[in-house]
Amino acid sequence: MKANLQFKPRSVLIVKLGSIGDVVNSLPLANALKDSRPDLRLGWLVEPKSLPVIEDHDAVDEVIVFRRELGLSGVGRALREIRLFRPDLVVDLQRILRSGFFTFFSGCRYRLGFNRGRCKEMSWLFYNRRIPAADSGEHMVTQYLEFASYLGLPETEAVFKLPIGESERARATRLLPPAALKGEIICLNLGATKPANRWPDGHWARLADLLASRDDTTVVLTGGEGDVAAARSVLAESRSAEALVDLAGRTTLKELGGLYDLAAAVVSSDSGPMHIASALGTRTIGLFGPSSPRRTGPWNHLQLVVRSGEECSPCGKRRCRRDDCMSAIPPEEVFRRLTAPEEEGGGDRKDG
Repeated sequence: MKANLQFKPRSVLIVKLGSIGDVVNSLPLANALKDSRPDLRLGWLVEPKSLPVIEDHDAVDEVIVFRRELGLSGVGRALREIRLFRPDLVVDLQRILRSGFFTFFSGCRYRLGFNRGRCKEMSWLFYNRRIPAADSGEHMVTQYLEFASYLGLPETEAVFKLPIGESERARATRLLPPAALKGEIICLNLGATKPANRWPDGHWARLADLLASRDDTTVVLTGGEGDVAAARSVLAESRSAEALVDLAGRTTLKELGGLYDLAAAVVSSDSGPMHIASALGTRTIGLFGPSSPRRTGPWNHLQLVVRSGEECSPCGKRRCRRDDCMSAIPPEEVFRRLTAPEEEGGGDRKDG
């Protein structure tokens, strides 16, 4: 494909500040850029919560961290580092006012972003190059790879190469009881940023009981600090509480990646950890109600998604007025999908 830029940039800055899942889904673009141009200097502007996803990543040469909590000082520091990096091209994948601001004031002549129809908060005004209009309902991995096509890179499969290795697996191993390493580990990720995407605690408890009844299976509860209360609720409702391993709020993001890399499977609603698990190639069961799996499902395991049967799904809302969309997903169906033979899909590791 003919490149839409009339020059070959020597340095590119990706602006993707946001959520963990969004940053994970942007990695195939970074790998496509670096694989096509090993001599390219690739920088990335990110916020602290998603930093572990790209820190030490093979494709990223320089990481610039925007610390929002520092106010104007954080803005100034990030802009200084961007200008010191001196990108020939800035690619804004975030498409909001904040990312557009950094893109515009980067000092870079060429500023590339989404077309107007796919931008938010009028961020399209900050770009002087835009990729062509396309289906905004396509998976975000596909949409990010449109930038590779715009730049004339050859078509390639999505590859993530998450920076999770022996060190992270070793740290995760130390968090588990020795018996867990003798059988299979199944992780239940309880969290979701959007309240409407959360599966009820009672459903998690029922699924944990079904799994704990199997021989040589260790069930591990995972989540962030905000999911500690949910984990306690699951333990309180479970008949197998003594057999469950509660790691909610007890792992770093890298340790969580190491744990998921050790696991036989991960069950999660639409969240950053779900995307980490699938990117690692671990069998991932995504639970979807208000959000669209076509757009934000686990990339390597879309065939394993379990969807709500509600007619209003997916609505894309942050909060569900009826509060029954995710409740409509029965634990027994998730158990069936989770324990189905691998030939039904999702068993192979694609990107370890």
